[in-house]
Amino acid sequence: MTGRIGTATPVRTPILDDIRRRCQEKGVDAYLAYTPSNVLYTSGFQSYFLSEWPWRMLGTVLVLVPADPALDPAIVISDFEAEQARRVSGIADVRPFRVWVELRNAADLQIAGEPGADAPRPAQFSEDEQDAVLRGVLADRGLLGSRIGTDLRYVLQDSVRRIAGFAPDLDLVDMTEDLYELRSVKHDFEIEALRRATELSEAGMTFAVQDAQPGMTALDMRHRYALGVIHAAMGSDRYAGYTDHWVLPAVGATTAIGVDSERGAGLSPGDLVKFDCGVTVDGYRGDGGRTFSFREIRPAAQRLYRVLLEAHELARERLAPGRPVREVFEAAQSHIQLNGFPRFTRGHYGHSVGLDTFHEEPPFLSRTEERLIQPGMVFAVETPAYSSDTGAVMIEDLVVITATGHEVLHQLPHELVVVP
Repeated sequence: MTGRIGTATPVRTPILDDIRRRCQEKGVDAYLAYTPSNVLYTSGFQSYFLSEWPWRMLGTVLVLVPADPALDPAIVISDFEAEQARRVSGIADVRPFRVWVELRNAADLQIAGEPGADAPRPAQFSEDEQDAVLRGVLADRGLLGSRIGTDLRYVLQDSVRRIAGFAPDLDLVDMTEDLYELRSVKHDFEIEALRRATELSEAGMTFAVQDAQPGMTALDMRHRYALGVIHAAMGSDRYAGYTDHWVLPAVGATTAIGVDSERGAGLSPGDLVKFDCGVTVDGYRGDGGRTFSFREIRPAAQRLYRVLLEAHELARERLAPGRPVREVFEAAQSHIQLNGFPRFTRGHYGHSVGLDTFHEEPPFLSRTEERLIQPGMVFAVETPAYSSDTGAVMIEDLVVITATGHEVLHQLPHELVVVP
């Protein structure tokens, strides 16, 4: 059994406590974090291998959180990242398996040893060695025949097969939705990360449209957004946790997404410039967007934008503790349909955000979402339109639910701003 010293960083302790309580409520003996998002959520450590190469490395980094607070959490991870994981997470029980990388100091490698004393490293990693490490973690805590909650919706079939091989009496229980529900209510440090991410994203949008010139394409806007974000991140220690960004720009009649759609006709007067974008800080990925008009505003675009902005304002007004989430959807949808666009429809008008690489997380601001809004939730509230005749429109804010209402993190104007 592991010791009780250094079981988690203080900032992570409330998250581990929340997970333990959910395990106890669900009648499971432990939670095993499997996805990149939940490994980061439970440990505070963002594995480069797992976050950058997830489809190849799923199942190679795991965090076990026992329901019994007397039992320590543990991390199973490669020896390449083990010491960093221990330092960042504060979790004392970090159990490594070997990967292909030689890690010993050059001086040690020059010392002659007995022939065959050094076991050869695997080409990537040994599944048998991984399985033995995880089995040991479970056995030390008396959990080999227990009920273990995990992100079963996203667990590879091969992982399920291997666990059944070394722990045939273990019962895996799906906790995918449980973790999303826990993650939907943010702690203060998570909100602070999203606040800084929003600041960087707005710096990127502001820089992108400065000195816009005729002929600039959506691809140009992509590059300019990146420059603005990076310049702002380099300018202050406040953004030391910045790691990456994403952006879906559109210029003029372009409504498709992806770099292959961004090389079309360049800016002309009256074209809309749309940004749907976000920045990642300390693992937390923001989302938001604004729309600008180049040199002038065309009447059709102005009519559509005005109604979408009014719908956005009505949606934000509904964001208060105790209200059903669906009321936000109903406010936006009904206003748009009753004010000149009766056939306009969307599946949602926003969503939670957090740790997933695809930034849209549940709960969604949809017509069917009955759960109540709670303090600490953070929603990306959006009223977009992808219309090639007017140009694409995005109006999107990150909004934090407070005890008495809400706070809008985005500070850029909501109005359709003309850029010269």
